[in-house]
Amino acid sequence: MRWNVDDWDATVETLRSAKAATLACHVNPDGDALGSLLATHLGLKKMGVGSTPTWGTSPAKIPFAYTWIPGAQDIVQPEDAPAAEVFIALDCGAADRLGDLEGPARASKRLINVDHHPGNENFGHLNVVVPDASSTAELVAGLLQDAGVEFDRDIATCLYAGIVTDTGRFQYSNSTPATLRLAADLLEYDVPAPAIAQEVFESSPFAYLKLVGHVLERAVLHPDASFVYSWFTRSDLEESGVDMDETEKLIDLVRSTRDADVAAMFKEQPDGRWRVSMRSKSGVSVGALARARGGGGHELAAGFTAPDLEATVASLLDELRGAA
Repeated sequence: MRWNVDDWDATVETLRSAKAATLACHVNPDGDALGSLLATHLGLKKMGVGSTPTWGTSPAKIPFAYTWIPGAQDIVQPEDAPAAEVFIALDCGAADRLGDLEGPARASKRLINVDHHPGNENFGHLNVVVPDASSTAELVAGLLQDAGVEFDRDIATCLYAGIVTDTGRFQYSNSTPATLRLAADLLEYDVPAPAIAQEVFESSPFAYLKLVGHVLERAVLHPDASFVYSWFTRSDLEESGVDMDETEKLIDLVRSTRDADVAAMFKEQPDGRWRVSMRSKSGVSVGALARARGGGGHELAAGFTAPDLEATVASLLDELRGAA
């Protein structure tokens, strides 16, 4: 699928002519970031381009739910990534989402920015930014096709993983007819869709159930603001033995109540700050709330980092009550 973006053709030509490229997705990668990163990597390899995939946190460790994803064995640590002339940033709404690799990215001769987040800073020399796309993986699919890459099972699996996660198994409003047609085309390559759903959405360690109990018990509902939130601490993770990268689904449990439109999950970080994931079911833009606090994301799914839980809840309540 081709998108009407000024830099589309130049990006395709750069992919065709590159001799080597360093690829990076955003820090703390999700399914779309990993799927886009590794689909691009595998596609470039097919084209004979030397490709190095990574992201800007050390160690760059594949989240547990995605250890099966094709190409994962090729990921290198950010400090080992070569200084290639072409640098491709994938699924990064802002350059600082590259983490430790922001400097090398900006120093490259040709920085390509492929993303679908609203408010993207267009920080690349070439920018393929389409907020209407369901996922960055959907954009990568079109770029690889136009560059002449023949899909195979591994590339299709990476692309499907990116699309199915960022559409919430095709239940979010970003699931357009074109998105569903692309997913159907990818399934023609024998993509193991049931296994992907099992690994990503329905597989957790037993200790996770104990953590779920704590989170649900703590949940607080503010009906006047149509807002629900909960939290967990570093000590909760240590006691349960659950890794941080296994907590991404907790926000979906909290948001499932019919009594609130907006949900937030506060996750204590090693430095004492709180990483906040937010979801909205309808009209409230959590993307705007997140961007106002130095974060980013989509209108109905976004996040940011906050220094204090109680003060942040209070400020969110003020804005949500004002919007009611």
